[in-house]
Amino acid sequence: MTGQQENIKEEIILSSMKVFETYGFARVSMQDISKACGKGRSTLYYYFTSKMDVFDAIAEYLCQQVFEVARRTYNRDASLEDNLVGFLQAKLRQINLITKRFHLAFEDMKSDPALMVSKTRYMLDDEIKLIREMIELAVGKKEIQALEEKDILFLSEMLVTTSRCFEQEVLLFDRFPDFEARLSWLTSICVKGLR
Repeated sequence: MTGQQENIKEEIILSSMKVFETYGFARVSMQDISKACGKGRSTLYYYFTSKMDVFDAIAEYLCQQVFEVARRTYNRDASLEDNLVGFLQAKLRQINLITKRFHLAFEDMKSDPALMVSKTRYMLDDEIKLIREMIELAVGKKEIQALEEKDILFLSEMLVTTSRCFEQEVLLFDRFPDFEARLSWLTSICVKGLR
């Protein structure tokens, strides 16, 4: 895609956000999206095959933003526990803001939890890579016991997938209103077990 095409696609994504924010997912049509972004339907269909395709692009865009905000909490001088708690809490706070902003779309998706889960798969590899880096740094600083490479990878993947399950419980089922305290407690137990 050329730079101009990328700009048009991003313009459609950004314009479409307001439509999904206002009407949810179920009541939005490609015509609504076309009208909101000021592009003809043929242009819209050139970039996106369906409203789900547009919604997926929005989900990916928002997930990238969430990850970037959470990633900025990573501090190489901080402890593993502080880095994990900071990252996971920042991520959950951002997700919580997005959930409130797009509450109608989230309500529509609650009727199909598999749909919601599919939208949270973005940035999985980036999160695993970052958590892995945090663990490797902690091993290097002798903050936690030495681990084999395969164990570091497994631990990174488990921490990310476990945190995603926790996020889904918070978002889909409104569980754990005190999620920050719970997350800190759980992370503390995990890190103590690695010492």
